Amino acid sequence: MKLRTLPLLLLAALPLAAQDAAIGLKVHGLAPMSDLRNLTNGQIGLGASVFVDIPLGEAFRLRPTIGAQQIPKGDTLGLAGTKTSVTSVDLMLDALWYPGEDAQRGPYLVGSLGGQQWRVSATGTNPSATSATRLGVAGGIGYQASPHLGVEVKGFWSPIDKNLTATGLTVGATWRF
Repeated sequence: MKLRTLPLLLLAALPLAAQDAAIGLKVHGLAPMSDLRNLTNGQIGLGASVFVDIPLGEAFRLRPTIGAQQIPKGDTLGLAGTKTSVTSVDLMLDALWYPGEDAQRGPYLVGSLGGQQWRVSATGTNPSATSATRLGVAGGIGYQASPHLGVEVKGFWSPIDKNLTATGLTVGATWRF
């Protein structure tokens, strides 16, 4: 997805403001696991996204999200002299459920489904580059600390190719305007 698409998506979301929707930002740290951990030697990544928070009653919300993640270059385990970095651009739909039926404060469950454009780049002794658009899923828990600030922890999974699966854990904060 090209960067110029983001303003169009945000412009298309403006009519939702009349329906109590809110635009927000999310930032998170990313701890890779399994295949990603081996590729980057456990480097911690960062991510950010923009979302539209759409209420569907007291207990449910939808959150279309566009974002990106970056895991910096790390020594690839088993390939001396090779450093690998991983990036993704994501277009996801989060579904949030607030069991206490209070979306302004309290715990919630979150599930995500969408498309992810992955890029895996290796430099050094064994250079390579892989790009793939795949289905991504994630799930976790969150806590809405105030009407604007929330924190959440999510696990994610996405197959990059038949021998490489992206899995990991994200810890982040959300801000609804």
